Amino acid sequence: MAVIELKSLADTIRLGALLGRTLSRYNSPPLFLRGDLGSGKTALTRALVAAMPGAERAQVASPSFTICNRYPVAPPVLHCDLYRCREDTPDELLEALDEGESQIIIEWAEFFPLALLPESYLDINLIMDNNSRLPVFTAHGNSAADLLAEITASWSADNPR
Repeated sequence: MAVIELKSLADTIRLGALLGRTLSRYNSPPLFLRGDLGSGKTALTRALVAAMPGAERAQVASPSFTICNRYPVAPPVLHCDLYRCREDTPDELLEALDEGESQIIIEWAEFFPLALLPESYLDINLIMDNNSRLPVFTAHGNSAADLLAEITASWSADNPR
């Protein structure tokens, strides 16, 4: 587990860019985003996608109404919002999890069925703390642990205390 303090939107964008650059080099585990309304889930995703190869072809928007959005970056990203899917997981998401060819980002991941959790995923809980955001990262599985180790090492190197 790791916690990073984000003091501004600029910090959120820097973290998203770091995630995007890192994920584009890996066959990465799904990202499960949790957090209250306005905690920065979509802002983090927007910055992540913007840092990936092909980002100029992607227009990131909250999938609140469409449920799932696809972005033509490398690797392709499937961005889902499960807030309105408490009973049924979208088929598009289940297919993408089976195929393993897209980077999957799930907002409101607390509504993802426990029985369907993949072997490896990175859980990011965005906690609002006064004027800061505190993403709490929890790795599940080896590939998520490797990804988290690289992210935290890179963040620490770029943000010495």
